[in-house]
Amino acid sequence: METIDLIKELKQNILNIQSTDSLDDLKEAEFYEFQIMNTIFHYCLENKYSTEGFPEKYQGLLESEDEDFQDFLDFSVKSYYVYKVSIHQNDVFKMMKHYFSDLEIDYNDQDCMDDILLALKILEQEGVTLIFERELFENVPLFRPKLPG
Repeated sequence: METIDLIKELKQNILNIQSTDSLDDLKEAEFYEFQIMNTIFHYCLENKYSTEGFPEKYQGLLESEDEDFQDFLDFSVKSYYVYKVSIHQNDVFKMMKHYFSDLEIDYNDQDCMDDILLALKILEQEGVTLIFERELFENVPLFRPKLPG
């Protein structure tokens, strides 16, 4: 399935979830949002799209699936990277347009770009960057099983 079709399908799943206060519905919607962002993130990696030296300066950590680096690559960091790439790569911009759109007919490119820039600004205010600092992740007690090594 082509990436854009998968994004449309996942977005439709989100839109099909009724607006309720149900925790299960909220979790399901978050799951689909994560799937969309993860799909676009991996598309960007596969196409070797770069911004601020990311991801090439961490290629070894990506390939080795370094645990601390994987912890760094949370939803916020992946989103930040994808938003940054979407400013310069039209194919990724189109994917983001489907992600942001609630299937409104009048959701134009400028509105989408404004939403991307606002999302970037919010993430930057929250301190999200594409700079991995191992010392911030090494001694954090996480509830994950250590792989034998």
